[in-house]
Amino acid sequence: MSTKKQIDKYITTCTTIFKMFDHDVAISKNKANLWHFTARRTDKKYLVYCAPNLTKVKSIIKIALKKVTAEAKLVVICNTFTDEERELAEQLNYTLVDIHTLKKYGTDMLETKAKEAA
Repeated sequence: MSTKKQIDKYITTCTTIFKMFDHDVAISKNKANLWHFTARRTDKKYLVYCAPNLTKVKSIIKIALKKVTAEAKLVVICNTFTDEERELAEQLNYTLVDIHTLKKYGTDMLETKAKEAA
C-alpha cells in the first residue's frame, strides 16, 4: 500500500472515531497547517496529524507545534512509538496515540452505544 493510501486510510479511520465521540471534525484543506484534521468538542480543540511512521515526520511535528494555538492540542496518531518518543511528546506538549489504541476506543464506544440503545 502506498504511503498516501495508508495516510488516507488513517485519516478516514481517525475521523470516524473522533465523530463517534461527538467531536466536530473538519478535514484540513490548508496544506500550511501540517495537520490532517481538527476535532472539536465543547472547549477542546485537537489538531490531528496522521503519521503511520513516526520517525519520518519528527521535523514536521516540530514545525506543526509552532503553529498550534494556546487553546488547541496537537495529537499525532501513528503505528507504534517508544517510551522515549512518548516522553518527548509529553515534554513538547503534544499527544501520541497508536492507531490500535484509537481503534479499541472506537470499538468500545460502539459497544457502549449499542448497550445504551438496547
